[in-house]
This record gives sequence, structure tokens and C-alpha cells, in this order.
Amino acid sequence: MYYLFSAPWFRPRAGLLAALSIACALAASPSLAQDTARKGSIMVEGHGEASAAPDEARLSFTVVKSGETAKSAVAAASETMQAVLSAMRDLGAEDRDLQTAYFQISPQYNYEDQSQPRREPQIVGYEARNSIMVTVREIASIGDYLDRAVEAGVNQGGDIAFSLADPTELLNEARRKAVADGRAKATLYAEAAGVELGSIRKITERMGENPSPMAKGGVMRAMAEASPSVPVEIGEVTVSADIRLVYGIGGS
Repeated sequence: MYYLFSAPWFRPRAGLLAALSIACALAASPSLAQDTARKGSIMVEGHGEASAAPDEARLSFTVVKSGETAKSAVAAASETMQAVLSAMRDLGAEDRDLQTAYFQISPQYNYEDQSQPRREPQIVGYEARNSIMVTVREIASIGDYLDRAVEAGVNQGGDIAFSLADPTELLNEARRKAVADGRAKATLYAEAAGVELGSIRKITERMGENPSPMAKGGVMRAMAEASPSVPVEIGEVTVSADIRLVYGIGGS
């Protein structure tokens, strides 16, 4: 039996008609309802970390020299730096292990005599800074590098950055842990929501940060007071991996 509504107060909206049509279609076709449910998804993020002892290190050394002129300051810094580079090579450092990291020439001012108003500070000399990075591939010899650097004339710096020459294996371990972490979260969410966890639809690795492992430590705050045998603790380096997993719901 069909009824035709023509009363002016009955003006069904398009949205209501669409909703009624979908509801009727789903009721008439259970398979369509199941397909619609399977279109849902669970998105989780997984995190994993792995640690290992480092097998190489990068050391930073700086030579600071002063002179009455810029030329004399640079000459003094260059002479000392040549001695430092020679000492590093004597210990086994190759050309690929030595890299200039920083060079600067700065005027030195006298701020004490300000008796006259608006008098600008006078330049009384110049300072030259020359910094190098040294890659130490025999990590047990780090103390020797520090000792020789001080002996050669290094008077500032001494930062140490430990790392792995090849972090691939460690990074892959962190990735496996990240996937396991994401899978555990997705399983928990599916159980809590009372739905069946489907297959993985998408895996994305978050590469916002450099995945190479690195652990830094400062040594030689006062280079001139360093002892002939500098103690160094290498500890461990840690690498992390972060991924995003998208699972289907309902066997999808």
C-alpha cells in the first residue's frame, strides 16, 4: 500500500532521504553492511630502541692564539694547528679522518678607557681560532689522541661524540621493536573495541631525525690541566625507530 503525502507541512529534506535510503539498502543487503564495516581502520604508532657499545668517536680540538695583528694571530694558530695535525697522523689518523670544522679571526677591544663620552673601544689585538674534527676508528686509543692534542698545543675544545661505523644492524633491531610495539597497541585497541583486527594496510617510517646513533660527552673542560692519561668511558649509543601502522578492521 502506498500513500502520497501532499500536505504543505510535509517537506522531507534531502539529507533525511539519503539517510533513509542508505539504511534501507543496508537492511536489505547484509553483505553491504559487512563491507561498510570492513572499511574502518586502526592507526597506531610504534617506537623501538636498540643500544650497543660504540666503535668509533669524533673528537673536536681548537687552537686559540692572539697577536697584535690579524696576520700574526693567524700565523701563530696555524703553526700550532700544523703540530696538532702531525700528532694526529702519527697516531694513525688518515686524511679522511681530519676535517677543519671552524675558523675565525676576531678583533680584541680595550673597554677600560671610557673617559670620553661616545668614544669607541680601541682595537688592541686580534684572536684567531682554528678547530678540527678528528675521527678515531680505534676507540681504545681515544686517551692517546687527547694527550697528544694537549701536548701539541690545543687549548680549547675536547668534545667527544661516540657512534657506530655501521649502524644498519642496530637500526634494523630498533625497527623490529617498533613494529612489535605498534602491533601490540593495535591488538589491544581492537580487543577493547570488540572488533576483529585485520591485516596491515600501510607502514610508514617517521624519518624526522637522523637515525644514526650518537652519544655525546664532554671531556677536557680545562685542556691545560689534562693529565698524561685521560680517563674515557665509552658507555653505549642508542638508536631509535618510529613507525606508523594502519590496520584494517573486520578481516580487511
